[in-house]
Amino acid sequence: MHRRVLLAAPALLALPAHAQPWSPDRPIRILVPYTPGAINDTLARLIGEKMGDALGQLGVVENRPGASGSLAIAATAQAAPDGTTMVVANTANLTMNPFLFANTGYDPQKDLTPLATCARVMNALVVPANSPYRTLAELVAAAKANPGKLSYASSGAGSSPHLAAELFRHRTGTDMAHVPYRGSAPGLADLIAGRLDFSIDNLPNTLPHVEGGRLRALGVTGSERDPTMPGVPTFQEAGFPGYEVYVWFGFVGPARLPAPIRDRLADAIIRIANGAETAERIRRAGATVWTRNPAEFAVLIGEELRKWGTVIRAANLRIE
Repeated sequence: MHRRVLLAAPALLALPAHAQPWSPDRPIRILVPYTPGAINDTLARLIGEKMGDALGQLGVVENRPGASGSLAIAATAQAAPDGTTMVVANTANLTMNPFLFANTGYDPQKDLTPLATCARVMNALVVPANSPYRTLAELVAAAKANPGKLSYASSGAGSSPHLAAELFRHRTGTDMAHVPYRGSAPGLADLIAGRLDFSIDNLPNTLPHVEGGRLRALGVTGSERDPTMPGVPTFQEAGFPGYEVYVWFGFVGPARLPAPIRDRLADAIIRIANGAETAERIRRAGATVWTRNPAEFAVLIGEELRKWGTVIRAANLRIE
């Protein structure tokens, strides 16, 4: 008996090493596809600063803007699959850019490993405060009666607000004129001045103007009403079933990331995002905590690629 225990000892001693969960051996680099101040950047910093408690290593944020976010995503795709490089991507980066640009430098389903989503924001369709349109149905009726005459602003060709409006146009069978701007602020300024008919923009961008009485919200693009504008119906409530648009944000790593590393990172991101302090700070940034695990995130990417691919091809959009 004593001899058998001694013979088994090496194997018993080896078990803890194999049973230990993966831990990074150096700080985790979190790439951000945009400049500081963007919501991707805010989320990267909120999650990164808590990684020391969750994983034993801090998340170090590195802003790498350019090519509508594609530079940071491509750099992540090319990184070693060791768990020390990830990027905070959004809907546009992963499911719109592949159809808009000839070469983004990555395939979102082949070159990346989905880890976890952490937040999302819905959009609101807004019109000037003195607009004659008080419902989505009235706006659509006017667009059908006057093809090509109604105009809408966006934060740029191929941006998520632009494509949200294209999806609306596609679903309603209307012809409306797109007026792209360099960012949301100048487009909303012209909308407030009455130079345009409407815009579908991220709720954090439109809410201050709605609350200030400068714009009127006709609908929100979420699956349910937003608590900041409880009197504004969803598109589905307003008679447009199946129209739902969120801009979501999630962490992805390079392809071939080993499952133990993937799962440990995903668990840390989800637990940090759902923590009371981080969740409140995400809410103050204008977003809602919304977490999905690696398998659910992969399904989401596939569904959104199909949806936005259809919209972009139908609109014949291409950015050189």
